[in-house]
Amino acid sequence: MNATPDHPELDRLSADLAGLLGRIGLDPSGEWPARRDRIDIRFAASAARHPGRVAARDAEGEATYLELEWMADDIARRLSGRTGPGSAVAVRAQRSRMAAGAVVGALRAGAAVLPLEPGHNAGLQEFLMRDAGAEMVVSDGGLLRDEIPVAKAGRFVIAVRPEMAMRREIPPKTAFLALPSGGDPGRALAVRPVTHMDVLSWVDACLPMLESGPDDVWTYFHSMTLDLGMREMWGPLLSGGRTVVVDRDTASDAPAFVRLLAEQEVTVVTQLPSAFARLNAAARGTALPALRHVLLSDEPVDGAVLADWRSAGIAPRALAWDVSGSPSVL
Repeated sequence: MNATPDHPELDRLSADLAGLLGRIGLDPSGEWPARRDRIDIRFAASAARHPGRVAARDAEGEATYLELEWMADDIARRLSGRTGPGSAVAVRAQRSRMAAGAVVGALRAGAAVLPLEPGHNAGLQEFLMRDAGAEMVVSDGGLLRDEIPVAKAGRFVIAVRPEMAMRREIPPKTAFLALPSGGDPGRALAVRPVTHMDVLSWVDACLPMLESGPDDVWTYFHSMTLDLGMREMWGPLLSGGRTVVVDRDTASDAPAFVRLLAEQEVTVVTQLPSAFARLNAAARGTALPALRHVLLSDEPVDGAVLADWRSAGIAPRALAWDVSGSPSVL
């Protein structure tokens, strides 16, 4: 990485990342990391290539890859010795530009991440954390009863939870403990393991087909507690692109979402087909010339809605994809 006298923070990042990549066995000057089997490693390599590039933007501002990397490293250091492989850390993060930094930090500490929404019912959160055996919490959305703060990293508080009566052993290579489908937390196993490669295989299949890279702008529309949210977060951040955070109010207001797509010149949007139908109706009379790809997942795709979208000429360049499994163009 070249010296940058006008931006000393980039020199600091260069030194920090060179040390980090050396510790995990990567060559920061290489085209691709030698190890590509972990999300946190892949993010470190992406940050090393694009330190000053904006990684995420929300209504309050922007975060560069440098800033997310520092946040992740700070959280990982504060979790060190308190968690590790075979353990789970609950990440209760607001939908914000810094959320990915908290997730990467917990992964870098060796733990699996249990993603939680701050607005979820406290009883449900407690149940899921007990089921996952999570003894540590990283939160920018407040603490629940019995959670004891022990450290702070930026906007995030690191807290310990009461010791579990029975500690759950997390399978090796688990990245996330996903919430149950169908909203039924009463099953014997409420959370299910999602490995690093479950996510990375999707990213590696999708990005080449989309020809997606650093110039792309993706929406972060869905909760990271969902498979769809996990995917749309890492598509841009592992390819040097930018993610635009869609807050809950905008996500539930289709005309406002259309305005955001236009203002931010979004190139890749991920939607459930039912949400895409609402987007299609709200976008009538609007031009989205920057949009290149519409990724649809997890529900049957309505061909009539797609035909209407195309005939309206809302996004003439955009291809529609079914990405529920292996990506395929529609």
